[in-house]
Amino acid sequence: MDDTTTATVSALGLALMSAVVYFVLSSTKPHRGDQLEITQVSQKNRAGKSVTDRPNQLYVYPIKGIRGCPLKKAYIGPYGLIGDRTFCLQKVLRNEDGLKYDTMLIGYHLQMALFIASVDYEKGEVSVEWKGRGTKFDTATDVNTPDTIRFPLKPSTEGSATLEVSLHTSTTSAYDMGDALATWFADRLGFEVRFVFIGDGSRPVLGSLAPNSPGGLRRARLYHRARALLPFLAYPAERLAFNDLAHYLVVTEESNDQVSSRLADDCKMDVTKFRPNIVVKGASGPYVEDFWGELTFSGGLQMALTANCYRCQSITVDYNTGATATDDRGMAWKKLNKDRRVDKGAKYSPVFGRYGYCFGDAAGKTLEIGQDVAVTLVNDNRTTFDWPHLTTFGVSQKK
Repeated sequence: MDDTTTATVSALGLALMSAVVYFVLSSTKPHRGDQLEITQVSQKNRAGKSVTDRPNQLYVYPIKGIRGCPLKKAYIGPYGLIGDRTFCLQKVLRNEDGLKYDTMLIGYHLQMALFIASVDYEKGEVSVEWKGRGTKFDTATDVNTPDTIRFPLKPSTEGSATLEVSLHTSTTSAYDMGDALATWFADRLGFEVRFVFIGDGSRPVLGSLAPNSPGGLRRARLYHRARALLPFLAYPAERLAFNDLAHYLVVTEESNDQVSSRLADDCKMDVTKFRPNIVVKGASGPYVEDFWGELTFSGGLQMALTANCYRCQSITVDYNTGATATDDRGMAWKKLNKDRRVDKGAKYSPVFGRYGYCFGDAAGKTLEIGQDVAVTLVNDNRTTFDWPHLTTFGVSQKK
């Protein structure tokens, strides 16, 4: 064949493939499950009146490991909600071999729960308040700075030193935000730290959790696999900021209520201890989300749910003390561990919630309180967690 014929055949082949993919994309009907809603949590008080227990069911956490704030409306960014976990704390380790940094996780440093971060999107500002006065961590005697600080949500990185940050063995370069912020945190934590910002950087997703990674596509739905065959339709593999393992964590009210039912002395489980981004209600029962594979929000936003979230000791913290709760709330992890070790890939820890990702064209879209959500894919079996180095969590862990 001459060059003209070859080009024609190639074009026809591409057109045929595109037509097949379009047919698959337009004709595949999702499996529909529970009809859900992002909504305010309402409980009955003793008088029988409805009272708001938690004001919102969308949450953002500007700093990794530190308590976040509720939102009424959230904006989707390339690595999750805009402003979510773009900062983190690095514990400074000095020894005869030199200087090392360790990413601070609340499961290892429960006193991080004494810090509360919030975002003012209009001002482009993050504020952090320390609530540790009167606790055992209130030990510094020469601190003259106020217990609230503010800094830009997207600070300038010009001239900033960089350091390598490793989180669950997924690494990136981050910008050191300087001595003033580092000292403010160190004075209240009781040890040397650096405070870093991810800037335009990102971390790779390991294992098959990212829907558009080679591993993720192998277990994806047919039309997503078909889409990935065409370069002009394929999405790049997802990446992360300082979120643990995924862009979003989705939990249900029904499962949280079931955890509360396990606790004695009228203790209630505070859903924010699970650090969700999205809390939905309307599930047909507790823990049915273990099998959810996809959510579709009103307006068409799709979220693939690719992995279970195994839990660490952070769910036992008392927000007032920064230590393990002394009442039955401090037993939450042990009580879940009795029968919620349901993921073969993380068999030493209990599961609560699902990790999720929105697809490549979702950036700029929004999620809002009261928005309807449908479960549009239900898996036959639970997914198996496969992030390297974390499949034995509970026995050993590399950060």
